[in-house]
Amino acid sequence: MVIRGKIRGNGSQLAGYLMKEADNDSVRIFDIRGTSQPGNLKASLLEMSLTSELTMSEKGLYHAQINPAYGEDKKMQPDDWHRAANILESELKLNDQKRVIVLHEKKGRTHAHIVWERYDHEKEIMVSDSFSRLAQDRARKIMEKELEQQPTPHRNEKRPEIKATLTDLWQKTLSGADFIKASVQKGYTIAKGELRRPFMVIDNTGRSFDLVRQLNGIRSKEVRERLKKEKLQTEKEVISSIRSKQQEQSDIKPGYWVKQFEQRSKSDIKQHEETIRERMIRELKEQLEKQRENAQHMSRGR
Repeated sequence: MVIRGKIRGNGSQLAGYLMKEADNDSVRIFDIRGTSQPGNLKASLLEMSLTSELTMSEKGLYHAQINPAYGEDKKMQPDDWHRAANILESELKLNDQKRVIVLHEKKGRTHAHIVWERYDHEKEIMVSDSFSRLAQDRARKIMEKELEQQPTPHRNEKRPEIKATLTDLWQKTLSGADFIKASVQKGYTIAKGELRRPFMVIDNTGRSFDLVRQLNGIRSKEVRERLKKEKLQTEKEVISSIRSKQQEQSDIKPGYWVKQFEQRSKSDIKQHEETIRERMIRELKEQLEKQRENAQHMSRGR
């Protein structure tokens, strides 16, 4: 799950952006709370932003986006979107402020836009946005736990190592196919991106990065030229595949491997017992055979 947010003004312009269908498959006004015109998004946002004139600030709104991971958005029910908004609201100290929620669906994936009024009518001040990024991160962790979504991988501290590895592979390979194959062997998948980021690289945790930015001294034009004939999966397809594998692994019940070990141990014991039994039977047969031979020998001697 990804959460982004920042303060801004001009509620009328924001309303136009939120209701713009050209860039989205669908747009839905999900909820409007506390305004004088709860049936009108533009009027509500304008009302919320104009309170900035009561202070020295020109940015009377806090606009955030909540983006569940690929596939996780399909699990989100109406109550889940409300719960996610409430969690972020609490962490941002915007409790009970006027609020609107708009859901966008783009390329089959749903994300939420949430806008709060920042002006506190009781204290007659703007709610501070200091440390809002830390608040967003706290909210994300709570959402992922409560809504049972895949935890977002921690910031990749091995970024310098990724750059060094991919740059070295790029320099050592001559064709796009060779570079892709060598990258896979190192745990990285090259995928098709979009617009300004035409090529992406995804690590084995499901985190994606702009490929060009991971290649020191290599220009976008060079990357396009080498990879233009290669058939690549989209970034979404690769990440979805990785998430599915992670989900399959997480579906293994606690104690599964202990049980497997115990079953294996029982099997080993049983096999060992059978081996001992066979050896004892074999030795007993040999003893009986010797006794029979001795008896025959003694009868002949008489």
